[in-house]
Amino acid sequence: METVPGQSGRVLVVGALLFLILGGGVSLYLWRQNVDLRSQLEAARVQRSETGMPRRVREGDQLPEFVALDTGGREVRVAARGEKTLLFIYDPKCERCEAGMPAWLKVQEKLKQLGARVQIFALSVADSYTTVQHARRGQLPFSSVPFPSVDLQKKYGVTEVPLTVAIDPQGTVVGVWDKPLDQGEVGDVLEVVCPECIERAIVARSSTQKEGKSK
Repeated sequence: METVPGQSGRVLVVGALLFLILGGGVSLYLWRQNVDLRSQLEAARVQRSETGMPRRVREGDQLPEFVALDTGGREVRVAARGEKTLLFIYDPKCERCEAGMPAWLKVQEKLKQLGARVQIFALSVADSYTTVQHARRGQLPFSSVPFPSVDLQKKYGVTEVPLTVAIDPQGTVVGVWDKPLDQGEVGDVLEVVCPECIERAIVARSSTQKEGKSK
């Protein structure tokens, strides 16, 4: 069977057009699917927010004060109004929390040396028994308190550990560190928690240096 002159060219053109039309249709379908998926994800995110799912704590948040028993059986008031508060939030079984513990201890030591009036608590996300056992083994120099309830833990925006949270006397979060502290960040925490302590230390050091030179 002979081919009519020019027919093969027309066949190729028609084939190319069909390919473009079909290919465009597939691309449009995939694009619409992607848009629908993104819309569904955004709706799910909004729904989680509206239904009160936990949101990570951030600066500017207002945290409620609460009363609980620490691992020594003492009644303590956490985030008490009128008091500066520093929270070390951890899980006794968390390796990253253990890695940050030396820096937490350094912060506590420095605040004590500076004479800072700051309430320090280690808030545990674990159960009471596990928290008590860990506190006894570690002999922590600050009160260790298990969260009294999961609901309160959500209100504090604890979605991961370790967390270091600084709270001012009005109950407002003024600093959040969401990873294990390193030694270089100890000064940052001190500056946020007690800036007047840093100023006093600088003035005292300057006075000491002047006295040494005058002698």
